[in-house]
Amino acid sequence: MTGTEIYKRTPQYESAAREIRLYAPEWKLLLAFDGQRSLSEVALSAEVSFADALPSTRKFLDQKWIEEQPITLEQYLKRTGAREVSPGAAVPPATVLHEPRSEAAASMPSPEPAALPAEHVPPPLPASPAIGLAAKSIAAEMAPVAKSSIRPMRLSAVVDFITSLVGNIAVGQLLVYRVFLRVPPELLLAEDIASVYLVNDSSLIQTEKLQKAIADAVNAVAKRALPESVFATA
Repeated sequence: MTGTEIYKRTPQYESAAREIRLYAPEWKLLLAFDGQRSLSEVALSAEVSFADALPSTRKFLDQKWIEEQPITLEQYLKRTGAREVSPGAAVPPATVLHEPRSEAAASMPSPEPAALPAEHVPPPLPASPAIGLAAKSIAAEMAPVAKSSIRPMRLSAVVDFITSLVGNIAVGQLLVYRVFLRVPPELLLAEDIASVYLVNDSSLIQTEKLQKAIADAVNAVAKRALPESVFATA
C-alpha cells in the first residue's frame, strides 16, 4: 500500500455492521473510508499514523468490509504530488512556507556613508587618563565572546524524521507542511529559510529559539520528540 489507494465500504459490511466488534480507533478508521479520500487522507482524518492504519486496513480488506476503487491518472498525480509522469517527477517539489526576500534586494550592497569634507572632520582628541580608561572599557566589551555551545540542527534530519513517522512521501510532505506552519515565520526568515525540501535540504538551524520552535511544532503535530540525531556532531 502506498497511501494513494481509495477504498469504500462494501455491501457486505453494511449487512454485517451490527455484528462487527472493533475497538474505537478501528471504528473511526473504518467509517472514514468513503470512496472519495485516499488511504493517506483517511489516516489523517482518523488521527492515526499511516503505519498504524496499514494493519487495520488489511484486516478490513480480508473481511471484505472495504474494497479498492479505481482512480484516474489526474487523481493519482494529485495525490502523489507529482506534476508529470517522468523519472524526474519522483522527488516532490519543495514545500514553500513563506515568501523569500527578493534576490535583487538581498544582493544589493548597503550604501556607503558619504565622506565628510576635510574642513568638517573633527580634530583628534587629546590623550588623557579618562580616555585611556574608556578605550580599555570599549576594548573589553569588544573582546571575543566565548563560542556558543548550541549545536546546529540539521533541517534535512528533521524532515527525514517527520516523514519516517508515516512511511509515505505524499503524507510525509503534508505532515512536514503542517509542522512548519506552526513555526513563527519571522524565526524562519531570520535564517533565510523560505522553503523546506524533502530531499537533501542543506540548511542548518543555528539559533536556540528556532530550534525550540521546530521541536515544539513536531511535538504538537506528530506527538513525538525530536531525537538527538537531528543535531550536527561537534
